[in-house]
Amino acid sequence: MTCSNPLLLNTPMDFILQINSFLAGPCLYITLTLCAAGLIRKAVIIIEGRSRGLKFPVFQPDGEAGALSLAFTGRNPFFAVMSILFHISLIAAPLTARGHGILLDMSWGILPPRFNPIFTSSFTGLAMVTGIILLLRRIFLNHVRALSSWKDYLLIFVVLIPFVTGMMARGWIGNYEAVMFIHYLGAHILLVSIGWTRLGHFVFLSAALFVTSGFCSREAE
Repeated sequence: MTCSNPLLLNTPMDFILQINSFLAGPCLYITLTLCAAGLIRKAVIIIEGRSRGLKFPVFQPDGEAGALSLAFTGRNPFFAVMSILFHISLIAAPLTARGHGILLDMSWGILPPRFNPIFTSSFTGLAMVTGIILLLRRIFLNHVRALSSWKDYLLIFVVLIPFVTGMMARGWIGNYEAVMFIHYLGAHILLVSIGWTRLGHFVFLSAALFVTSGFCSREAE
């Protein structure tokens, strides 16, 4: 004798649907608040450190050629390009995703411009490929591996999970609601991590690049 009660059969999926609804809606306010609080805390630490004479690593003109010294990728131009493409795709992929635009419209009444899904898929694929390349760099290059800890590897997976699951959801690979649950959860973990871990580096390094470039251009004049 088999159980035919649809309520019992559907309960796990209904639970996942409710969790997904919470993660896609109210939880976003909490996550963004935590992310902003972490970034503000980091900014205060940097400002106080600068006032005490501490120096933080920023981009500096390198020699007569005026090339930027890419400390976070070494002097290998291939990995420098991979890192730049990786960081660009991390920002571009979520901004061009139509599903994200729909969520913004439903939650806050903000309807961002619509992009062809091919852009989102391309940026997502680029983030995955370049992320794996940078992961392999960290694994196989001795001088990089020597400076790496388990936290560095964990952060790479934290970054890649929303992109992998986003691509899976778009291709209807696996159970859609389960994949979206991992996607939502991974995205929230990523946003909080940006505020409270070293993942916030791209925000401050971008600001440092902008400020340093401005100072350098003024000095050149």
